Amino acid sequence: MGETRSPSVVVLGGGLSGIAAALTLARGGLHEVTVIERGSALGGLAGSFERDGHFYPLGYHQILHRDRTLLYFLDLLGALPSVRWRPVRMLFHLDGQAYDLGTPAGFLRYPMSLPDKLRFARLMLIAFGRKDWSGWEDRSAAELVDRFAGPGVRRSIFERLTRLKFELPCDEVSGAWLGARLHYREGSAPFGYIPGANWTKVLCDGLTRKLEEAGVRVRLRTRVERLHTENGRVVAAELEGGERVAGDVFISTVPTEIYRGLVPREDTPVLGEIRYSALLSVVCATRQPISDRAYWTNLASLDRAAGAIFLLTELNPTIGRPGDTCINFVTHLRDRNRPLFQESDEHLMARYRDDFKAVFGGELDPFWTNIARVPMYSPVFGRHYRNPPMRSTSWRNTWFAGNYRTFPSIVSTGTALGSGVETGTALLAELGRRAELSEAVSRFRLRSMPRG
Repeated sequence: MGETRSPSVVVLGGGLSGIAAALTLARGGLHEVTVIERGSALGGLAGSFERDGHFYPLGYHQILHRDRTLLYFLDLLGALPSVRWRPVRMLFHLDGQAYDLGTPAGFLRYPMSLPDKLRFARLMLIAFGRKDWSGWEDRSAAELVDRFAGPGVRRSIFERLTRLKFELPCDEVSGAWLGARLHYREGSAPFGYIPGANWTKVLCDGLTRKLEEAGVRVRLRTRVERLHTENGRVVAAELEGGERVAGDVFISTVPTEIYRGLVPREDTPVLGEIRYSALLSVVCATRQPISDRAYWTNLASLDRAAGAIFLLTELNPTIGRPGDTCINFVTHLRDRNRPLFQESDEHLMARYRDDFKAVFGGELDPFWTNIARVPMYSPVFGRHYRNPPMRSTSWRNTWFAGNYRTFPSIVSTGTALGSGVETGTALLAELGRRAELSEAVSRFRLRSMPRG
């Protein structure tokens, strides 16, 4: 890159990938790193809200035992010894009945033929044993399921799941993404939580402190209006009000649609093709009794407003006040232009109340409600999805990190953190510097899983 001094770096976006990129660079010896975030706190999609002195996640999050990057960061913050692991129940709610596919009895009851159930078990064994699904890029989830399990299994289970996740049929969803998702065994292993706390707040607050200790400058409540360019480089971010923040290097961790609106003539391959799903997440609390207390219920009939209902207190019994039940209604939409995303809070809650009654058989009576609408939540991992390059081909000092570069791995806290570490590591390597953080992540191993 030609600089003899330590370059100044501007990170656009203070979500987990932006935090991880900044921390990687600071620990690699760069002394002028600035994070610009338009929100009031760092963390992005892992953010929290407060009610009566208790903190709650904007939506469901769980710690996965195979998420090495996340576990490393929790260990770095001193929080990992507090993590407890809890087996949870995941249900399919279909045509008025709930099925626990994680138990022999629930699996046998599920409306699918016995030969298809055996084929489904075969698919899961194959997925558990295969870590690398890159060979399924450009191939669909329908091809994957049909090859290893058959069309009956696809119609009974996976067509429902891809519509719940992306509002798309299996034929339009990436086979590489589905294979990686199945490999993680999300529904068959204990999930982690931190008793007496919302663990995503512990993570975000701890990482914010680490940035401060490392000398990273954090600009909160700051909106970037445009990026200025000269001679093939981005030279400054212009903020609301006209202030310019100059930099030698820029890392964009914001959604690609936002980034491309900030900078002229951005022609990096794939970047303009990425589309984002939208998310509706309603968290509420009640003290009423609830009959079937499964953590995760997928509304697989596809006729409800919610795609899933989470009882957050079934994973973390200590979240909120003693005796509260914390409920999370979640809907994934193909994009933010879908009618449900535009509905009023009142009408949306009426739809979710109907969903609650259909699943649990009674009227929902919450004493507080928090509604989050995320217009650009996750890239839509279609069958031809590709990660964009790590750096811009239009502006030679601009790099990328974020959930649009984690394909085909599942989008989670750990993959977002990992993307930031990866970009920071590559930049340090170009400068001839070691990435201490990346090396530490690669060496990390989870040694125990104390039960909650």
